[in-house]
Amino acid sequence: MQTVEFKRSDGLVLAGLGVVFIAAACVGVVMLAFMARIYDAKTIILTALGFLGACALGVGFINAWRTPMLTISASAIVKPTFFGRKEIAIRKNHPLGEYLASSVHGSRRTGTIEGNKFVHFYTLDAGVLTELVSMHRDAPVLVDIRRAFRDVAGLTIETLKVDANKPSRPDVAHWMH
Repeated sequence: MQTVEFKRSDGLVLAGLGVVFIAAACVGVVMLAFMARIYDAKTIILTALGFLGACALGVGFINAWRTPMLTISASAIVKPTFFGRKEIAIRKNHPLGEYLASSVHGSRRTGTIEGNKFVHFYTLDAGVLTELVSMHRDAPVLVDIRRAFRDVAGLTIETLKVDANKPSRPDVAHWMH
């Protein structure tokens, strides 16, 4: 059974940022050790919490580099979640849609709104609309993702329209039947 994984294009930047966070936490603790005159319980507890928080954030960035942003196989689509991964079982004629939307912060970006559009892939997971991945419409990997959905998973990608009730979401009412 063929499986295709799509890594993050900015993975090395994420890993580097993670290393920077961990290094900054270590430097902060060393500086505190040299500069502190007294070590009361409040200082030690706040330092430990800050150190652990910064290290956890750094490890999270490093883990984001290691984890594929999307995995497609003939029987499932796997996407990362905050605490692990979500595996969505697929079958023949499983609903899959592509939605072209403007960035939420499009008005703050330079250039035209047309240049700030993102492609969002949606499917249903146990009857709940689930976003699989979102990327800029000019990203080269989009062609490979579409091909993997078609060739590996055997799915047909439907172009979704805007939901009149929720303009930021696609209209998938026809999937619910």
